[in-house]
Amino acid sequence: MSNCPDATPAGKPKTMARALGVASLLGMLLLSGCVDVAPWAADDSSTIDSTPFGPPQDPSKQPVAGDGGNPSAIPSPKPADAINTSGWKTFATQGLSFKYPPDWNIEEDDCSNCNATAKPLADPFTKWDIEDADGNEIAEFRADSATDTDGDMSTYQRTVLESTPVKADFLAPAEVVFEHFVLHTRGKETEQKVLLMLNDAAATKARDESPALSFFRPKKDFGSQMTSSDDLAEELGFDDDHVSLADARKIMASRDYRLLRAVMLSMRVEK
Repeated sequence: MSNCPDATPAGKPKTMARALGVASLLGMLLLSGCVDVAPWAADDSSTIDSTPFGPPQDPSKQPVAGDGGNPSAIPSPKPADAINTSGWKTFATQGLSFKYPPDWNIEEDDCSNCNATAKPLADPFTKWDIEDADGNEIAEFRADSATDTDGDMSTYQRTVLESTPVKADFLAPAEVVFEHFVLHTRGKETEQKVLLMLNDAAATKARDESPALSFFRPKKDFGSQMTSSDDLAEELGFDDDHVSLADARKIMASRDYRLLRAVMLSMRVEK
């Protein structure tokens, strides 16, 4: 029998409790029991660097995967130019904060599990939409409300195109991951999609053909999410359900991709 304490906060909606249970179980399986993860040193720099990863300089010269969705050799991308975030705005809620470009916008979204009597910044279940300069909702953030995968019977063929550690004092190490996946759902057309996410480092290594929750653990009892939306591909002119690996690499070279990646890398736990 496990000696681990119950990490599910009391009073949370059933779906959120189940979600955090999934995240906790996944973490326990991956880390072989309750392990105190040594926190990473916080990075106070206002410049987001991408060493040693970054979008390729010329996506058209990168090898393209075969029909199976797995390239024979994933290239090592050249480092991207550092993005200066010193003039960016800061968004903060539930003890977490991140930076975002001054011409972007953070909007409260409808949330079926939110507390109707609470102000959004005081409600841990509020979903926040991250909009680029053109008003496209290219990402979403949940401070403490990781969604679950109940009912997802699809299978996935995943290719990680980029993975960059987040230098923050999180409960468990996290990384910004860009993933291409082929989605097989019985009775439906096969889809190809991309996802840029702030993800638990151990969970990233365990993502296989089964449904897998995208989440990170910034502090005790928190299951947080920051992921791109389909608009990231759509606003660049791609069909979000049919994004090839070659298209995914073109997305990596886009400005919105690089800016959103810097937003995710700026996530911090407030002191």
